[in-house]
Amino acid sequence: MKHIDAPERLIVLGRVFSCAVLIGLVVFPGGVEDHALGALIGVSIYLAFTFVWIAWVRFRPGRDIGRMLVWTVIIDSVALGLLSVFTSAQGDPFFAWYVAEAVFFALSQKRRQAWVFGGLLAGSHAIGQTLRGYITSPGEYTFLFMGTVTLVAISYLVSIVVGDQEQRQREIEEKRAEVEALNARLERSVGELQAVTEITELIHSTLDVEAVGPMLLDILEKVIDIPTASLYVIEKEKQETLFSTSSVRPATGRERSGYDIANPSSTPVATGVFSCLDLVEHDKTSVIFCAEEAALAALTQEDQVVLQAIASELVVAVENSRLYRLTKRLSITDELTDLYNYRFLQQRLDDEIHRAERYDKRLSFLMLDIDDFKRVNDVYGHRVGDQVLAEVAAVLKSAVREVDVVARYGGEEFSVVLPETDAPGAFIAAEKLREAIALHRFKDADGEAVVRVTISIGLASFPAHATDKEALLRAADGAVYHAKRTGKDRVRAPRLRVRRPVSDESTEGVAE
Repeated sequence: MKHIDAPERLIVLGRVFSCAVLIGLVVFPGGVEDHALGALIGVSIYLAFTFVWIAWVRFRPGRDIGRMLVWTVIIDSVALGLLSVFTSAQGDPFFAWYVAEAVFFALSQKRRQAWVFGGLLAGSHAIGQTLRGYITSPGEYTFLFMGTVTLVAISYLVSIVVGDQEQRQREIEEKRAEVEALNARLERSVGELQAVTEITELIHSTLDVEAVGPMLLDILEKVIDIPTASLYVIEKEKQETLFSTSSVRPATGRERSGYDIANPSSTPVATGVFSCLDLVEHDKTSVIFCAEEAALAALTQEDQVVLQAIASELVVAVENSRLYRLTKRLSITDELTDLYNYRFLQQRLDDEIHRAERYDKRLSFLMLDIDDFKRVNDVYGHRVGDQVLAEVAAVLKSAVREVDVVARYGGEEFSVVLPETDAPGAFIAAEKLREAIALHRFKDADGEAVVRVTISIGLASFPAHATDKEALLRAADGAVYHAKRTGKDRVRAPRLRVRRPVSDESTEGVAE
């Protein structure tokens, strides 16, 4: 009986004890009148149904006992009625038994059924006492009526008390569950607030927002159960991704097909792997959150509020980062030609010379000057002259390597830093630049490609021509001056000084 429920076990044990008492009434003299057949039948009925109970709980444990209790109260009423009729004891010896059964059934049934069960037991008691023949006077019938009413009242009152206790218990459990749910929501809200605060501090702690992207998702995943996700900030006008971070590998084309990046306001379409939704929609930017379709469907309203709060902060941080990068670029870029400016050139040249010294590398520097640029301004106007400067810059950038640095030195002068390039290599690069400018046709004010210009280039190499930055700049400047003086549209290197004995210091050798 190890799988039998506690109420069922209690019922069986109670009935077994009751059976033992009834058997004692039959076995010992004076229990029932001459062992009357009616009393034996009553005892037999009670015993038989007790065995039915034992078999029922043994082979059908855990079933609904409501129907079984209905049969029990009917059969027990019959058995107790027979025992009441044929008992030889004085008074009403089975009344306590009736009360016990009434209390038991009231404890196990609802209020309406308790009325019925109490009524059956009260009827059995009244019939049994009447058939015994001991009640003859109106007073005795009055006491019998009071006992019968008492059985019904006991059943009803016990059911009321038990029902009220059960109702209070349910209310307590509901309140407890409500409090636990509120505590869970409070803890989640606190966690979400902490996550939003932590993410806000994180994304505003640096102007390089891309670097904190993975950490942002790590914090987010602590409060929102989405193990894999991607976050994008998109500029709607140019359809350019300004910011992106992901906690998984980049999605394939099939996975991204469910969202139209060209139309960020479109409704997300499930792809079977990832789905996307818009978190924030601004005039110029939108924030898109992508995750597994099931995970997105499971997002609560609070989760979406957290995501929207983070997205709003992210838009501001991305815009600040863009402005910072733009400001930084403008601080080192010439506005007219979009080349690096003189300030950046000086810093980069310091870095490259230091690197060349440290690793024993070669470095070359080109100084370029547009020939007769004043004539271009005088003939075609300063507007065309500015356009020519911008086009010269574009030609120079297209004719050098990616590692080379092209800068505007000032006015119509340009410069090129050639890392890891010796003098012969620099001469080849300079000739390439000179020819590219000489062959190019620049547009005049009418848009006609009729303007021609040439450039003179001075070449200086480290450490062949100079051993520091200032000497390198002077050598290149002297070389470009020499190129202009000897005919323009050409490349020249500085004169190399050949050391002579101290006694003959006035003698110099020149090489170009």
